[in-house]
Amino acid sequence: MTTIVSVRNLQVAYGSLEVVKGVDLDVSQGEKVVIMGPSGSGKSTFLRSLIWLVRPKAGSIVIDQIEVSPRTLMKVRKRVGFVFQHYNLFPHLKVVDNIVLPLVKVHGLSRAEAVERALEALRLVGLEEKATAYPLQLSGGQQQRVAIARALAIRPKVLMLDEPTSALDPELVEEVLQVLENIARSGTTMLIVTHEVDFALDVADRVVFFEGGKIVEEGPPHILYNPKTERFRQFLRRLHRKIS
Repeated sequence: MTTIVSVRNLQVAYGSLEVVKGVDLDVSQGEKVVIMGPSGSGKSTFLRSLIWLVRPKAGSIVIDQIEVSPRTLMKVRKRVGFVFQHYNLFPHLKVVDNIVLPLVKVHGLSRAEAVERALEALRLVGLEEKATAYPLQLSGGQQQRVAIARALAIRPKVLMLDEPTSALDPELVEEVLQVLENIARSGTTMLIVTHEVDFALDVADRVVFFEGGKIVEEGPPHILYNPKTERFRQFLRRLHRKIS
């Protein structure tokens, strides 16, 4: 199977604080990788560093056969859809224009083509009827679905999501997870930082557990039932108590 993301010896630091410590990871085309770990484990920093939202200190990243560097960064970012924890929508723009703007400004599409793509993406997340609404007229779950539509509209080779449900009220989480499950079944390559165990069991091809800036365990989703390391077992027990 074709490797679409390849990471070698990735290191990221904030000043003298090492956050990601020599991580290696390969992701195959169409694979769904769920990344878990406690707060401060480096999982979100790792994901963001793949497209240099946080610049690595050392290591190599190859996405869709392009090595990420200052020279190639814009080219790589055009191939990656990124969904943040907090929507990042422009409140003064209508929903459709939040999606159209990057398609025109970054990807060079005509306004007409961008609108067509935006409406297609809104259909995929079940929000076509909200195209002319403003973000603040929507629920948190709907705003996150718009953010997902914006990422999908660029037709990414890889979709990356950084804790896409953690800012949502519990009753809104399910609607976003359902959209993500539908996207996963379409064959899109996905890297998702999340603590949603049921989602990982339903959708993931692989679960990766971060601790102390490193991958300490990874494997198929059934490792969530029987983790090999005591640290992962402790994490899952605490997570279960928090949810219960």
